[in-house]
Amino acid sequence: MPIWRDTSHGVDWELELERDRLLPGRLVSGRVSVTANDDTDARRLLVTLVGIEAWQHEETTSDGQGHSTTRTVTSRAELPRVPVELSGPLHLAEGETRSWPLQIPVPGLGPASVDGTVLRVDWTVEAKLDRPGFDSAIVAPVRIVQPMALLRAGVVHVGEFALYPAADAAVDDLTAAIALDPMPVCAGEPFRGHVTVRTGHPRKLQEIRAEIRVHLVATVRSGKDEWITAWATTLVPALDFDGERRLEFEGALPDVALPTIETAHGRTAASFHLIMATAFARDPHLVRDVSIATTLEL
Repeated sequence: MPIWRDTSHGVDWELELERDRLLPGRLVSGRVSVTANDDTDARRLLVTLVGIEAWQHEETTSDGQGHSTTRTVTSRAELPRVPVELSGPLHLAEGETRSWPLQIPVPGLGPASVDGTVLRVDWTVEAKLDRPGFDSAIVAPVRIVQPMALLRAGVVHVGEFALYPAADAAVDDLTAAIALDPMPVCAGEPFRGHVTVRTGHPRKLQEIRAEIRVHLVATVRSGKDEWITAWATTLVPALDFDGERRLEFEGALPDVALPTIETAHGRTAASFHLIMATAFARDPHLVRDVSIATTLEL
């Protein structure tokens, strides 16, 4: 059970939650305790789940001589708060400790936490004594997860074949049937799969490589985008390839918050790339859509 401790403006805090990975649409329970270093009066004690969405975009400005300058700007927006009042007006004597149980509602659609640069969603739990002068507070970082069930239910827009266990891909004279299990894949969890790849003419390859990539896009005017390679492996080293070949693989996504998601200012989309690495030529990519969850619980 995660516990956070801190001291703020003469008050010692202890915040305890049953979990720091929060499920959308559920309550998270816990307890908050305060110890006053001096006599303290407060109007109320609040606990709030606080979400911040950040996204990057470009802004262009011109000077008086007509010279233009473009810079990258990070904008932020706070997601709607639902404060929970644990106590009304209260007085704490010097050295007195008080404790309250708590339950915090988690929004049904999050949005889930996203750990990117171009697009980011961060969540914290804040417990605060609302006092005259300076408030006293403790802040604990948490993660809202993206359940498999939410993706499978179609609530979040995904690629056309992102929920299918198997999908086909083609480029030039190459074709492939690509299967992954489970689908969606889940951050921090193992998966397995296989590809059957065919070529119309012999190829001399440096290797056959597989990657799962995540494309993060800020869907605002002049919004930026970035690609993150979440997982990669070499399936076959250098070879002369002709005809058809079936390749099996297994792996695990890192425990990083890169879920398939849409937010008010951005989106993410994941894809599986089968890369036929070719010397002195463009590497053909056989690509299929995939989706990424960040919990197996729902």
